[in-house]
Amino acid sequence: MSPPPTRQSAVLGNMRRGYKAKTSDVESADGGGVETGDSAADMVPLSSDASADPDPSPPATLQPPNAELAGYAAVFFLAMIVHEVALEAASTAFSHVDALTSAVTLFQFGFCFLLPVLVSGPGAVLETFPRKASDAVPYVKLSVVVFGATALATKSLNYVSYPTKVVFKSAKLIPTMVVARIVNPGSSKYGGLDYISAGLLCAGAAGYSFGSGPAGGGGGGGNTSAPGIALLTASVICDALVPNLQQKLMAPPMPQSPVSVSTGGGKEANSSGLSAAALMVNVNAVGFAGLLLYMVLSGSLVMSMQAALAGPALLLYLTLVGLGLSTAVLAYTRLIQGAGSVAAVAVATLRKVATVVLSYVIFPKALLRIHVISGLLVLGGVLLNTYSRQRQSAPRR
Repeated sequence: MSPPPTRQSAVLGNMRRGYKAKTSDVESADGGGVETGDSAADMVPLSSDASADPDPSPPATLQPPNAELAGYAAVFFLAMIVHEVALEAASTAFSHVDALTSAVTLFQFGFCFLLPVLVSGPGAVLETFPRKASDAVPYVKLSVVVFGATALATKSLNYVSYPTKVVFKSAKLIPTMVVARIVNPGSSKYGGLDYISAGLLCAGAAGYSFGSGPAGGGGGGGNTSAPGIALLTASVICDALVPNLQQKLMAPPMPQSPVSVSTGGGKEANSSGLSAAALMVNVNAVGFAGLLLYMVLSGSLVMSMQAALAGPALLLYLTLVGLGLSTAVLAYTRLIQGAGSVAAVAVATLRKVATVVLSYVIFPKALLRIHVISGLLVLGGVLLNTYSRQRQSAPRR
């Protein structure tokens, strides 16, 4: 009879399973567009119910103790705070570096690929890694959209304040609802509370864009922040497209008919039935390789290295950005497994509030009354959408 596992081994085992959260739980945590973090949501795969475990009665598992769940919540909270503060520090101190956006995204891709490989082991994570160029095509498409969601938001910091970025990224429910209505009109289910929350998010995002220049805006607003608002709008549109591309990759492959077998048809590359862990690793690996190649050919990599040599703090910021994001995603997926989506979204929402407050404290900027009101509108929209999703997912009696 083997001795009972120690608390340390149990925690390590749970962290190794962190990237294997049920995809249906991750989807409900996203709340139809309420993200885990400004970039973390782009890295956490979303899915439809079709990609959940096919077994309707999975074996019962022991729930982690409350202290362990509190630890995951604390790790996610602190890791995202480190990520956000480092990103704003890099954007403030090195705004003159043209390749900053590419460098930040490269580190995000790289760490979100390397960390699960180190934690879970290369054998388990790389099992479904694309072996041929044709197999990598779907991941290239998805990584381009993920790059747009993250890079455009980072680039917008040249024109808007960091809190404006956080507020706009929190409002991605609006384009998500629009895309879902267009792409999946039959499966998209939105009630009255969803539309009310979308209205609150829209009003809050619009109000927060007033006087949102990178140095605080001084109440000028208008033309100062217009390019940044355009970049953020494009970023949240990419956010809305990500789940639809993920669903195609995570959907179970269609059974082959005799006709398809005889004609050479088989499982399509865009319907491979991947797990959330495999999809995340594959997308970030392909994105990292593609972005690295682009930076080498364009000279951005040399430019970034020169900037890091001239200002060593840049390398520290980039490392904290990537390490903080990847650690937060790992803790968040485990938190969803153990505590459920409502608790996970509550922690994520609290983190956003802390991020905005710290941004004003560490990097002083003008705070207008309209910013306070708009921030409360966005917070209300996020909470209302979370409540709506919880009510929709509750079993009917």
